[in-house]
Amino acid sequence: MSQRAGRFEQSNGGTLFLDEIGDMPIQLQSMILRVLQDGEFTRGGGSTTLKGDVRIIAATNKNLEQEVAEKKFREDLFYRLNVVRIHLPPLRQRLEDVRLLAEYFLQKVAARQRLPRLKISEDAINVLESHTWPGNVRELENTIQRACVFASSDVLLPKDIPLGMGAISNEPQQTNTSLAEVVTKEMAIDALLKAAQVDPNVQLLPWLEREFTIYSMRATGGNQVRAAKLLGITRSTLRKRIEIFGITKELNISG
Repeated sequence: MSQRAGRFEQSNGGTLFLDEIGDMPIQLQSMILRVLQDGEFTRGGGSTTLKGDVRIIAATNKNLEQEVAEKKFREDLFYRLNVVRIHLPPLRQRLEDVRLLAEYFLQKVAARQRLPRLKISEDAINVLESHTWPGNVRELENTIQRACVFASSDVLLPKDIPLGMGAISNEPQQTNTSLAEVVTKEMAIDALLKAAQVDPNVQLLPWLEREFTIYSMRATGGNQVRAAKLLGITRSTLRKRIEIFGITKELNISG
């Protein structure tokens, strides 16, 4: 059976970006440390030792010195990575970047989802620049993606910009959302994992697929094209999910 080349092998002679390295399990940290120290690794399921020359760029939103002190992050790996440190302030402290990032994400989403080339109005930019962005750059990217789905024209307007707790809605949003009112991605994932642990009968991923399918269809008024774009899947895949999960009657839509 053939073995696929892993990320380190694919990145040989180049650069590998490790995002949210502060969340990496201790066992995996040991494997990464070996690669950084010796330049050696093995393919998954393989036994042959391979060598590679890879430059590592790592990012995290955690205080790694504190993680080391609490024995949650290996001290030797920390010092191996901590060669050149770049501190990037949160988006709320560099609002001058919002316009450039929004325009970049707008082009990225349009190209990936094969949407018409959209523009963003000055009023919409003002809405974005007035937000606190507790979810940082990822929240901005997600906001632009949803705005593209709900856009009523080829120009994004303030009413198309979903922010805060009403982010899934297509209604105009208040821009003075407080941090206490915003549920972050990490909080949502943590709540879902805890809920799954309480009920051993819950199979988390199938349950999430079903719930997101139902929620997306309701949020788009039963429009399968818009719901599929919101989920990042094809319309045929959406139809299969509706059929597999048996939610046609629950959504009160046609199959």
